[in-house]
Amino acid sequence: GLGMILGVNHIGPFLLTNLLLERLKECAPSRVINVSSCGHDLGTIDFDCINTHKKLTLGSSDGDLFRAYTHSKLCNVLFTHELAKRLEGTNVTCYSLHP
Repeated sequence: GLGMILGVNHIGPFLLTNLLLERLKECAPSRVINVSSCGHDLGTIDFDCINTHKKLTLGSSDGDLFRAYTHSKLCNVLFTHELAKRLEGTNVTCYSLHP
């Protein structure tokens, strides 16, 4: 039911990270690395669109798909920053990067 770009670029890694979190803490020192994109600078998050359509943006043109991509990469960066805050003191570090 999710938009393909949101699901593949953000929800999948988000879910995998959360499923592995306890194991990462047990095996510390460990790290979470999320591959994002400098395109996150162009991203925004339209919560109304997510709530209504389960997508980050609507449309199917190349421009619309690129916008959805940048929005999903912004989700990666924001998730990484929040996860790093929540894991302070656990010896699990979090990074997001642009390849």
